[in-house]
Amino acid sequence: MTNEQYLIVSYIVVAGACFALGLATYAFLHRSFAALTTTAPGGRLGRILKRLFLLGIVLPAMAGFLSVSFRTCDVRTYPGVVANRSYLIAKNLEQLGASLSYIVIAVLLWGFLIAVGFLVIRKRKRTGS
Repeated sequence: MTNEQYLIVSYIVVAGACFALGLATYAFLHRSFAALTTTAPGGRLGRILKRLFLLGIVLPAMAGFLSVSFRTCDVRTYPGVVANRSYLIAKNLEQLGASLSYIVIAVLLWGFLIAVGFLVIRKRKRTGS
């Protein structure tokens, strides 16, 4: 397999892996997230959040994958990119790492969103509004 073929195949495989990581994260967290949104009063917002949760996890995973550029200060051309297989492998690992980082950030933001929502609900219950 040439480096150019490796680039194409590895790009597709890593994209699939990043998508699968996003789906796995969603599958792992969706029940607890759904339970949190159903316990909160105000039905419609909970349903909207449940529907957006899949996109809110998978899209950051793919954004992390797409955020990695194969061109750098040292390597600016396509022939330079495909010249070294170890460079391609390093970039694939960087794509996976960026995808995982974006997933972690997304999960933290969703947790923050839920925490703020519960604080607002708690404040409304105390004031009786």
